[in-house]
Amino acid sequence: MTAAAGDRPRQSRWRAVQAAFVGIAAGMVGVAVSRLLFGPESAPLGVIIGAGALVIASLLSWRLQRLHRPADSLSVPRGLRLRRRTHPVAWIGPVSGSIITMVAWAGVAHSSGSGWVQAVGALLGAFLFVGLVAPVVPATRARVRCTACPADAQAGQPFELTLEVDRPVRLRPRFPAGTDHQSGGRQRGTRPVNVTCTPARRGVLDTAVIAVASSAPFGLLWWSKDVELELPRLVHVAPRSGARDQALSSSSDAHGEAPIRVPSGIGEPRGVRPYAPGDARRSVHWPATAHAGTLMVRESERQTDEPIVVELVLPVDPAAAELEAERMMAAVTECLARRTPVVLITREAEGRVTRMVTDPRDLGRRLARAVAG
Repeated sequence: MTAAAGDRPRQSRWRAVQAAFVGIAAGMVGVAVSRLLFGPESAPLGVIIGAGALVIASLLSWRLQRLHRPADSLSVPRGLRLRRRTHPVAWIGPVSGSIITMVAWAGVAHSSGSGWVQAVGALLGAFLFVGLVAPVVPATRARVRCTACPADAQAGQPFELTLEVDRPVRLRPRFPAGTDHQSGGRQRGTRPVNVTCTPARRGVLDTAVIAVASSAPFGLLWWSKDVELELPRLVHVAPRSGARDQALSSSSDAHGEAPIRVPSGIGEPRGVRPYAPGDARRSVHWPATAHAGTLMVRESERQTDEPIVVELVLPVDPAAAELEAERMMAAVTECLARRTPVVLITREAEGRVTRMVTDPRDLGRRLARAVAG
């Protein structure tokens, strides 16, 4: 589970509380209005109004939660709705509560007729209006840019982006998904903020989508917009290390046509043995062959002149391609741990690539750039 997914229950509970407050306030106002207009016997009508408001607010809150679900794939999905214009977030509770409060206060002021009650109501209305509308200014004018990022990452593992922000705002990575971060400090001037992202899949990452939000000055309503940031360098996201099906073995060289050889020496000789498919042609021991009447080859303590040549063919289906890359990651990593040379053949956007894998970081970058073919 990503960090962003861990925040969803808290957001759901908070929106459920908002919906409950809307229903309670609507029920209280409904009871007061029903008793005022139709008499004391009509109080149950207000309860029905409150229950209806609670159901409607809950459905709208659930719908907003689905629309604001963060992205969980490496490439920006087509279904991810980037809202570049400033928009209110979870506005049902604050707006409905403000309207209900002003209606209730207007009823109290109308029934009492006192001037100080009307003056306090005017101040309350101004406070609510400023708290609901004023945050749109800092959210719209906020400027964010990415100043630093790592060159390598792994799917399912968090990494940090260093952002530069010019005012106090809330930052939430939407692609790749991440947790909320506050850029505190003084009102003016730039300040660095480190945000944590967790890519869900392998690939090459060149952009990030950050949701910039503000609720200044009173914290009544959040206004937000999505900003697509260009990263200062490419981030190669390696696949997870999955379960391998079988150990990799060296390619057959029965005809002396192995595509790539490693220029290294032979280990300490141990003796001779019968030829087996896959042995190099140059390892044949001709005197022993003439004496035994069958092909005999030299056997060494450790053969290092022949690499393992493997080819990665990714299917078109993204899920199946991810599993295949994870299996290859585990198998080649095991070979590198045994210091066995591996030549990896992949298909990238520029074409077919055949090159030796030097270390786990190089392996991760090769698998990150691999495409289906």
